[in-house]
Amino acid sequence: MNKASVGSLILLAGLTGLYGCGQSSVDEYVSAARQYQEANDIEAAIIEYKNAVQLDPTAPLPRFELGRLYLEKGNYAGAEKELNRAMELGHPASKVLPHLSVAYQYTGAENALTALDHNAQGMTAVEKVKVGFYKVEALIKLDKKEEARKLIDELTKLDTSSVYEGLLQSLHDILEENYDAALTNTLALREQSPANKDVLLQLARLYLVKGQQAEAAQVYQKYVEHFPADLTTKFSLAALLIEQRQLEQADPLVTELLSLAQDNGVLNQFKGIIEASAGNYELALTHLERAIQNGRNEPAVRLLAGHSAYQLEDFPAASRHLSMIASKLPDNHPGLRMLADSLLQQGLSGDATDVLNRLEGEMQADAALFSKAGFELLREGNVEDARKMVERSSELSSSAEDLARVGLLQLSLNDVDGIVNLEAAAEKAPESELTQQTLLAAYVSTDQLDKAKALAKEWTTKDENALLPWLALVDIAIKEKQLEEAQQAIQKATEVSPDDVRIKLSQARLYVQQENLKQAKAELKQVLNDDPANIAALSFLFAVEKEQGNEEASLKQVEKVLQGNQENVQLRLLLARMQFSLNKVDSTLKTLKPLEKEEDLPKLYWQLRGQSLLKSNQITQAQEHFEKWNKASPLNKNAILGLLLIYDAQNKYDDGLKVLKPFLKTRDDRQLSVIKAYFHAMLRQISDARAIIEPLPENVQAVPFVRGIKARLALQEGKAELAVEDAVAAYNALPNAKNLVLVLASYEATNQHEKGFSVLKQHIDENPNDVRANMLYAERLIGKDAKEAQKAYENILKVTPDNFVVLNNLAYLYFAEDKLDRAEQLSRKAVELKPDNADAIDTLAQVLIKKDQPEEALALYDGVINKNTRNEEVYLNYVELLFKQGKTALAERKLANREYKRQSAKERQQALKEQYL
Repeated sequence: MNKASVGSLILLAGLTGLYGCGQSSVDEYVSAARQYQEANDIEAAIIEYKNAVQLDPTAPLPRFELGRLYLEKGNYAGAEKELNRAMELGHPASKVLPHLSVAYQYTGAENALTALDHNAQGMTAVEKVKVGFYKVEALIKLDKKEEARKLIDELTKLDTSSVYEGLLQSLHDILEENYDAALTNTLALREQSPANKDVLLQLARLYLVKGQQAEAAQVYQKYVEHFPADLTTKFSLAALLIEQRQLEQADPLVTELLSLAQDNGVLNQFKGIIEASAGNYELALTHLERAIQNGRNEPAVRLLAGHSAYQLEDFPAASRHLSMIASKLPDNHPGLRMLADSLLQQGLSGDATDVLNRLEGEMQADAALFSKAGFELLREGNVEDARKMVERSSELSSSAEDLARVGLLQLSLNDVDGIVNLEAAAEKAPESELTQQTLLAAYVSTDQLDKAKALAKEWTTKDENALLPWLALVDIAIKEKQLEEAQQAIQKATEVSPDDVRIKLSQARLYVQQENLKQAKAELKQVLNDDPANIAALSFLFAVEKEQGNEEASLKQVEKVLQGNQENVQLRLLLARMQFSLNKVDSTLKTLKPLEKEEDLPKLYWQLRGQSLLKSNQITQAQEHFEKWNKASPLNKNAILGLLLIYDAQNKYDDGLKVLKPFLKTRDDRQLSVIKAYFHAMLRQISDARAIIEPLPENVQAVPFVRGIKARLALQEGKAELAVEDAVAAYNALPNAKNLVLVLASYEATNQHEKGFSVLKQHIDENPNDVRANMLYAERLIGKDAKEAQKAYENILKVTPDNFVVLNNLAYLYFAEDKLDRAEQLSRKAVELKPDNADAIDTLAQVLIKKDQPEEALALYDGVINKNTRNEEVYLNYVELLFKQGKTALAERKLANREYKRQSAKERQQALKEQYL
């Protein structure tokens, strides 16, 4: 056992012997606390002082001593509270003010500081100067410089050698912007009092003003050694060290501060910088994204977050961060290359194009980016930008492979030079089967069938064992409806490779062209006898069987094959597609389920599963699916439509706009543009919505959905008379909850309340389980018939027992009728659902006050009410309860601590002042 422990035991034994087992008095608690202080056991001393306060709340001494210890422990808010209370209870101001001024300084209570009486009777000259110094600092922070100057003049006339008199002189120099003199004076004061906190802080700040960051950091380090509980200064020191790239020294400080405030934006930015510099990109990205979420949205943070994500190959995150700052980066910046590649990796070629246009194209890596962008743009149908990328890629292409690639891209863009490049590629690599096949396909796709036949025949001459040219000749003959020539080509292909499945599939296609479905089926079944899992044959056979009304047999065949080939993704997708085409939604989802955790799945999977989930009303799973699909393929319209449908139901209009933006940036789509206008209207973004709606042709503007948008915009612009007809048209076409609200708003804004109420009543009669409509009905009954409103709300609770709004409103109705038990039951449940909701807390608190339980009511208010509480009535209810509970000083501060906007609140504020102050 160490000496400290032995000492504590001896002290404890002594106290036990002295006081025995009976009830201690206030003096005894104070005496015990002081003995603990002498033993340096501050926590135990605090407990004893608290016991004294609990025993006699009106005793000023224990509160004063408790406040001093709180100050010592860094609990400045607690110190402020106890010291104020001690002074209210009669403890000498001369004793309290020197400590209270320090507490106010730390809590930032500048207004309270300036109100302190630095000339309180009984204070020494040294104490007056110190308190006065803190008042001067507060006045400067409040930009009351003239008052600060007058106070400095007054205080410096006092006869004292206190270091604070010197600090006041420095403040005078600072006010006059004579920083050199202030610095010289403060350096001398440090020699006089090297560990004085206010000297060190003033010195550090002066170094910062002078631009001497290194010296400021050294002073802050000394300060932190002496005052480790001052977290604000630790924060300033960490910032300085980060700025000077002293990351190893900053890391312990940042880590400590983060343990106390894990969501602090600046601290997470610091930690992200530290981890990224050490190559810990995953941890860096975590902290940087947390920094951004908490307000640190600067370009430097985004750039570092994007770089970290790119290093982790998290391309969605990289593009998300880098795209936010792309406009601020200079052309050819490395961040632009990272962004372009990240966008291309996700298939966002349209956005990538804008970035690539800012690169000079001098690096070898740029050629690959241009080429990749060209392919993606072409696949998406963005022809113009694809053409630009192909042109830039062709400038850097020279090999046969490059020429073939560029040629095919050019050909797809209807560029005759594409054929030229493909022909050049074929000349450079005549032995390349891929090049020959590409050129042959190019001739067919451009309907240059004569050239295609010539190339195919030349190919068969050069390589008598080549099968591909004969199969091409079959397809060419079928396309030209030369069926005999097609049959001859099949015969030649059979001579080259008699057992190749592709020949039998070509033969089946020829039979279908000849309308000989029986023979086509026989040919396909021969293929499946040899290869039961052949996707092409199974799909072809299902199409033939469905044509003849015998799809179930084909379906069962695929199901049986899949049982023996569970890992075959294409086979599973084929079965799901067949099931979905037959409206077997549950079977489709069951078939697709094993693929849910797979990566790089084809579009068919996304489309089938998304549509099936929506059809089966599995909304949560559908949202997760569509969001994942959109992340993988941001330009897939079906993925976007699925998401928009769900986001609309959930009122997530910002999310919908974020999804629409990249698509509409690259493609002109009227349907999605109109939906975008609707989302803007729901967010009250009038000009954005009108910019889309107004240029639409009249026939489109007459569509009920568009009329609904126009009605919303008219209401938002205060032109309700123009909204009614459009709102009614939209509701009649689609009588859902949103359009019902639109009709009600239109009627009520034009003082046609009874018409609106009639529409609402009729809607509920036709849709009795529409919770939203029933809530609207109940709300309107509050002003008409409170009893009926209660019944309506009680009916809603039967359907949605955890409906917060209903619980709170219904509790209020019962409270108004003095049915306090039911009101308490309902309001408690509302508070359980949303414990931080000030309105719910207020309802329950008012019930409790009426039931003579003000202590619990005050505890509830204390937990949620602050000066930022939006509801002024709720805030004033809290203040009034503070007054009633005898907490006058706190109530007075709360009452004066905010500016009231509503006239009724201003009048009530004045009434409370007159009643209690």
